[in-house]
Amino acid sequence: MKDEGSSGSTRSSRRHLPKVEDLDKREATDVEVSRYYFSTGDFKAAYLRAKDAVSLYGDDEAAHLALAQSAEHLGKRDEAIAEYTTFLKLDPDGPKSKLARKSLAELGAK
Repeated sequence: MKDEGSSGSTRSSRRHLPKVEDLDKREATDVEVSRYYFSTGDFKAAYLRAKDAVSLYGDDEAAHLALAQSAEHLGKRDEAIAEYTTFLKLDPDGPKSKLARKSLAELGAK
């Protein structure tokens, strides 16, 4: 049955990035791109790429930190607290743990 209300191609005009077959590479790329967007002040794009990275590998501390930082800058306080907390569970004594604890304190986390 044809949809009489549509016309033309149903193909998306969005530009597609090449597929990254290796999920480890994909996740690392998402974190790297998230950091880039964060550094340019595009916190929404950083947030979305970090969210993709966390969805691929929920146990990657770098992805959780990137998501926490971008969520914080977008005013998503509860999500930022949850992500900083997850980051600290995964990497409690790592080089970025002090930063995460400071951010949690500034967010008023208990």
